Amino acid sequence: MRSLRRRAVAALAGLAAVAALGSVGLTSGTAQAAVTARNLPADGKVMAIMGQDSDTLAAYKRDVMDKAGLNAPAPGGVTLYTNLVLGGSPEPLAGMNSPANWGSGTVDFAGTLAQYPNSALAVGLYLSDATRGCNNQPLRAIVGTNDSDVTAGNPSLISQYRAKVDQMVTRLKSYDRQVFLRIGYEFDGPWNCYSADYYKKAFAYIKGRIDALGATKVATVWQTAAWPLDTNPDHPEWNYVVTDPRHYDTWYPGDQYVDWVGLSAFYSTGSVATQWGCSTYDTSPTGLQNRVLDFARAHGKPAMIAEASPQGYDNGAHTKSCIMRKNPSAAGTDTVWNEWYKPYFAFVNANRDVIRAAAYINTDWDSQTQWQCADGAAAGGPGCANGYWGDARVQADPTVRDRFLAELRGGQWVNGTGPNPGTPTPAPTDPTPTPTPTDPTPTTPPQGDYTQGVTSGSQPVIWFEPAKAATFVTVHYRVNGGAEQNHFLSRNAANNRWEKPVSLRPGDTLTYTFDYQPTTQTAQITTGSFTYRTP
Repeated sequence: MRSLRRRAVAALAGLAAVAALGSVGLTSGTAQAAVTARNLPADGKVMAIMGQDSDTLAAYKRDVMDKAGLNAPAPGGVTLYTNLVLGGSPEPLAGMNSPANWGSGTVDFAGTLAQYPNSALAVGLYLSDATRGCNNQPLRAIVGTNDSDVTAGNPSLISQYRAKVDQMVTRLKSYDRQVFLRIGYEFDGPWNCYSADYYKKAFAYIKGRIDALGATKVATVWQTAAWPLDTNPDHPEWNYVVTDPRHYDTWYPGDQYVDWVGLSAFYSTGSVATQWGCSTYDTSPTGLQNRVLDFARAHGKPAMIAEASPQGYDNGAHTKSCIMRKNPSAAGTDTVWNEWYKPYFAFVNANRDVIRAAAYINTDWDSQTQWQCADGAAAGGPGCANGYWGDARVQADPTVRDRFLAELRGGQWVNGTGPNPGTPTPAPTDPTPTPTPTDPTPTTPPQGDYTQGVTSGSQPVIWFEPAKAATFVTVHYRVNGGAEQNHFLSRNAANNRWEKPVSLRPGDTLTYTFDYQPTTQTAQITTGSFTYRTP
């Protein structure tokens, strides 16, 4: 098989331009049920997980953890990958039985677990036959359908696949440590071409075997790709239209089978303008991430950021580029930190009522053949099969490394030794980031530093355009004097401004203020109050 984690972007050309952004928000202050799950960190803490291959993890231990004077906290967990696809290459359970490399670094479970003896293990389990026609044969065999291609032979593929499931679960149980099994990770990524119905049934079967075999330390993770593009909208029955409000319901196996809700989070509020600057999306990339958190809250499940990395940024070369066409430009350390890392940590901290694990991919993507992209090449084309990724190693820039470790030393993290800022109240969708204690009191700027307004029409949009580039923009609004709602705005590159749709009826009165942070400073700025009345 070509990949255990592949973003197939060749089919992106011709997709719709930016549609309605964001998702329905939770009202600030609304009480949420406490999340519960197997392997939930104690005391409201968040588990930091590092990944995602043995080469990368060995380098992180050598260059960061074992480096004198850095006092790097040990990661709460490490990420590795394996597959469960018969008849392909590498063989089923690759990396678990022996080291394997499919162009994304070596995966060696035994070696990595020996290097990180006290860390939990997050496992990405690949179940796709995308390279053989997308027939979902692995899923159908695990489910035990009566199809001729899975019942033929002696033993049948059903027996073979189910034996491999038991072998995998038994091996995970033998590690005698917390395991987070991401079953068919990025289930709604069209590059995996899973069928929602078969996927849900296979997920439920694997969960059943985990329990039957007594693997009480193995938690299941249901991980969405959070990919902000509607794919194959001409075939809605394939369930790859993320703007469908029922999208996640369609893919969800059920509360009794899912321990954790997972998501990929390669984009932050400050980085979207760069990462998607040469392309379009159908729903706000960061708004979609918040929508996943709301889904987790609604089901009482903790959320895991199962994959995160500053895609398109190069910490060693100090450049950044759109992910859909490699065209790097200079980006200093502060720019990279303020555009991706600072909003990322703010996102985790503001949503700690539900985010209880966060994985970072500390990889030099450019060094791995699967992720290489030639200068000027377009995603999905020759020389850039999977888009542009860059170099996400924190040790490639000493300042990024030191700031990254300073964040992980916070007492809110598992193995953090610093003060715990306290568990926040349940966060609304698109929560407002809290300034660090060193930030000065927010100031009110003169009106000339920005323009703002509300568009009219069937879908009103609050918009804000700062005079200087901003790391993030948030809005705080009330409709007819009701409860305050707080949301991040999403950068609309086409309109060159930040936007947030809002639901209003004729005659409604909207009062609102903004907070924003220019990329040139560390303090956020608060605007005055504005009023809009719908016609």
